[in-house]
Amino acid sequence: MNNTHSKLTYVDYIVKLPERSLEEFCRWVYRFMGNAQFIYPQHLAEKHQKFARALIDRYSSKAT
Repeated sequence: MNNTHSKLTYVDYIVKLPERSLEEFCRWVYRFMGNAQFIYPQHLAEKHQKFARALIDRYSSKAT
């Protein structure tokens, strides 16, 4: 909690899903790419990082 403004600064959200639901869940998380972070399992954290880098590359190439 941010004591200055008494607002939440983050929320830990843990979801147990069957393997078949992971792709759909990932798409949901990607809608909030700037505010979401996969921590576990490692392969989802790496996949999220890969997509974040792709966004940076996409917008960096247009800025130059």
